[in-house]
Amino acid sequence: MEDMINIETKKEGNTCTIFVSGVVDYSTMDPFIKEIRAVERGTAEVIVNFKGLEFIDSTGIGAIINLAHEANDKQFAVKLEGMSEETNELFDMIGVFQIMQTLQSEGQ
Repeated sequence: MEDMINIETKKEGNTCTIFVSGVVDYSTMDPFIKEIRAVERGTAEVIVNFKGLEFIDSTGIGAIINLAHEANDKQFAVKLEGMSEETNELFDMIGVFQIMQTLQSEGQ
């Protein structure tokens, strides 16, 4: 199961980029959650790059919302990039972008 997800983190200055590839679902959540929790205070921006994403379920989407809450608590911005059109539409339909925008505006 661990082979189903690959997560790489790259830190440049005060920006942290998390590259996610493979499957993000209930069976692969632990490494993803660990990366989210490892974001240090003082980080200005976290970019989650989904270019290699093959599949995401509701558990994975919940983790993205948790990241938005973590960002609000630790006062960093979150940017999602590299999403397929289908994933972008799914996030839009479920309201992920609206939740993220609301949390980021509350944190300012």
